[in-house]
Amino acid sequence: MANDAAATALPPRAATIAEIKEAIEALSEVDSERLHQIAINRIVRIGRCAANGRTSDDLLQEALWRILNQSRKWHPERVPFVQFVIGVVFSVASEWAAHRKRNLDTPEYAKLESEAAKDDEDGSLLSPFAALAGSTLDPESNLTAAEAEAEQSALVREMEQQFADDENAVCVLMGWEDGMDGPAIRREFGFSEKLYETTVRRIKRQSRKILEKRNAG
Repeated sequence: MANDAAATALPPRAATIAEIKEAIEALSEVDSERLHQIAINRIVRIGRCAANGRTSDDLLQEALWRILNQSRKWHPERVPFVQFVIGVVFSVASEWAAHRKRNLDTPEYAKLESEAAKDDEDGSLLSPFAALAGSTLDPESNLTAAEAEAEQSALVREMEQQFADDENAVCVLMGWEDGMDGPAIRREFGFSEKLYETTVRRIKRQSRKILEKRNAG
């Protein structure tokens, strides 16, 4: 019994570089096209400023490089390779977007407003910040909304840290953060309904523990 308990406690086996290369070479045309389309969608989603000149090919290559150099470890017994790559693509894109958000005033991202502007129906330039001018929120409401958003973001980051070695949970969390519902997440990451529901239950249990700990403090 002790040996069985010790075996159960062992961490999942990470794939070797040879196994990763073999998995990449074994990608079918359908899988490759799916990965490229997802990378394109991520670049569109985060926007060209966050991408900072990088393309969907750059995003996919960065994801594969992180898997190859094992900074992102693939556990073959826990998650299929294509599903894992999709998760890393999402993660890298989110990292790029977060980096831009933290460094808006640096020379790397400080672009002229006119560069991001677009033509309106009359042909004149429409500032991408114009919608902000019409906000009906008063300063107090803005502050409350910002605090709620910050608290939610902090909870998501803590959840992602808790599930750092659980790629399925990370994928679901990133999907939720991106505004995706259950069916969309299952389609995007190739989850079965059972796998998705099991993962969601695991996330909910952990989130309750985190919230209980916060409230107790």
